[in-house]
Parts: sequence; C-alpha cells; structure tokens
Amino acid sequence: MKKFFLFLAFPLVALGCGSLWQWQHPSGLWSRHKISPSDGFPRVTLSETTPRVSAGEWLLIDARSEEEYNVAHIPGAVSLPSSCFPEMITFFLEDHPRDKTAVIYCDTTECDRSVELARRLQAEAGWTDLRILDGGMLAWKRSRP
Repeated sequence: MKKFFLFLAFPLVALGCGSLWQWQHPSGLWSRHKISPSDGFPRVTLSETTPRVSAGEWLLIDARSEEEYNVAHIPGAVSLPSSCFPEMITFFLEDHPRDKTAVIYCDTTECDRSVELARRLQAEAGWTDLRILDGGMLAWKRSRP
C-alpha cells in the first residue's frame, strides 16, 4: 500500500509543481504562445524582426543605456535610452519617421525599459505601430553561434 501511495504521489507533486511554474511564468517552457502582459504592445520574435529590419521595413530601437548599447547591440538597432527620452526625442524624430513600425527591446522580456519607452513614444511622440521584442537582448545573444 505504501508503494502504491508513493507511486501516485510523485506524479501528482510533479504536476502540481509544473502547474505552479506555469502560473508564475505564463509564457514559460510549456507554453505554445507567448502571452503579452497587459501593456497593450504586441510581442514579436527575433526571427520575425530580423528580416524586416534588414529590409528597412521596421525600425529596431534599443531602450538600454548608451553604455550598454556601445558594449553590444543587435545589428541594425538604433539607441534611444528610455532614461534620456526628453533630451533625445526631438533629434530622434528628425531621423526616424513615426509611421514606421518600431520594435523596442531591452535586456530581457521582463525588463520594463522597452515598455516604458513604447508608452512614451506613443503618448508623447504620437508613434502608432509599436512592438516589443520578445526576449530582448538575451534572445539575440542566445541565437548567436
């Protein structure tokens, strides 16, 4: 009887832990679709973004600090640190049209600088088509050989 109980208990505990993980991380390992938080900005993958940035269709914006951008950034990205928004937005808008799709990234999906920058571009600069790069800089680093 004790062996039978252990035989049933182990899968139930494993299932419970897995459910708890999925509840805490809804876009985690077992999810087929990445779930956007309620920030209102769609998520795009690196594989969706790279060809469109290369073709000049989309603008890739790095929301991290200039120091972080200078150390490493995704090829084709332009720097617009969320912390320097008021000082840089006028110059940024002179070079980049607001009617272009902009994909914004920071370190990871959990990093809030990309969402903060997207909100400010939408509210203060009138940018309409804004997306967040799922996985951010970490996704790019992991995709490299």
